[in-house]
Amino acid sequence: MNMKLKKILEDIQKTEDKIAELQEHLKRQNTLKQQMEDVEIIKSFRSMKLDSRELLVLLDGIQKGTVTIQRNEEGGITVEETKGLQKKENNNGSPVGQVTGSEVLDDEE
Repeated sequence: MNMKLKKILEDIQKTEDKIAELQEHLKRQNTLKQQMEDVEIIKSFRSMKLDSRELLVLLDGIQKGTVTIQRNEEGGITVEETKGLQKKENNNGSPVGQVTGSEVLDDEE
């Protein structure tokens, strides 16, 4: 076999092996990133100091799309409820960690 051709074929094989190795590394890094993001989300929800019922209502509302979380001007977090297409503002400005009883009742209806 031609030496130049043999050299090119070996180089191609090395490159393909390196690409496969890097793709595996990228896959592991993306998995690690997802795990770290999940930990941050869990820490954020735990820092709200909600009881079990309030946390369940909040998470259910987020999953259904009836609750959104936004950062306000002071750097705090507020919860906004939406009913159908119309948004309902959380007028008392309570942070997410302080879900009021009326918010809990509205979501249960």
